Amino acid sequence: MAGSNGLEGDTARSSDSSACRSSSRNSSARAAGRIPRGPGSNNGMLAGKRAMLVVTTGGWESHYSPRGINGPIDDILFPIQHGILFYPGFDVLPPFVLYRASRIDDAAFSRACDTLGQRLDDLWKTAPIPFRRQNAGAYDVPKLTLRPNLAPGQRGFGIHASRE
Repeated sequence: MAGSNGLEGDTARSSDSSACRSSSRNSSARAAGRIPRGPGSNNGMLAGKRAMLVVTTGGWESHYSPRGINGPIDDILFPIQHGILFYPGFDVLPPFVLYRASRIDDAAFSRACDTLGQRLDDLWKTAPIPFRRQNAGAYDVPKLTLRPNLAPGQRGFGIHASRE
């Protein structure tokens, strides 16, 4: 059945307030620790699906290194990879980054296309970024701060991926 925008399978959201009341009850139960599934649990509607960012930069790879002027590319992409993709349940794969995209020649572009094609072919073989799950014991609840025994003395976005 076509939805409100005419696309097959699309369903329009109802303005029925009962959906809001139900969501509110579920939020209270989640806050009490009784419902481990849902927003923030990394077991959401997108669990079992994979996501990989494909991005280009104008700068050199060194510009996106730990001491580079723009900072590490993983730090730049963290809000998207962790906050937008991982949060609702995606298994997030390491990104494909094409540096200096506006300056590459035809041969380098062809190599980049081949490399990206291989990454896509290996989509189900590639290990996801091992982000720590919110409700799996790594974080103090309700503060949602990483437990002191994990990544001691370290700071930054990298502590939210398990390297153990």
